[in-house]
Amino acid sequence: MGGYVKKTDRRRYEDRSFSVRAVHRDQADLHKLAEVLIRLTLQETGRSRADRRAAEPPETYRDPAAALRSAASVAGPLVE
Repeated sequence: MGGYVKKTDRRRYEDRSFSVRAVHRDQADLHKLAEVLIRLTLQETGRSRADRRAAEPPETYRDPAAALRSAASVAGPLVE
């Protein structure tokens, strides 16, 4: 068996050196950030509320099968 043959020019982890440079930026506008956060929250709340409302039947919906069952129970069994 042959020895290890290096296939790339990548450095080993031990041979690497890391450095960190600070990039100074202006402070964030907290008023704008808060406004955006509130808008996104309201938008998401409205969307989820619309999804829930679309999934549930309207308040004025009356199930025809339930109406037939209740009418049959009120009238009683048919006897001929």
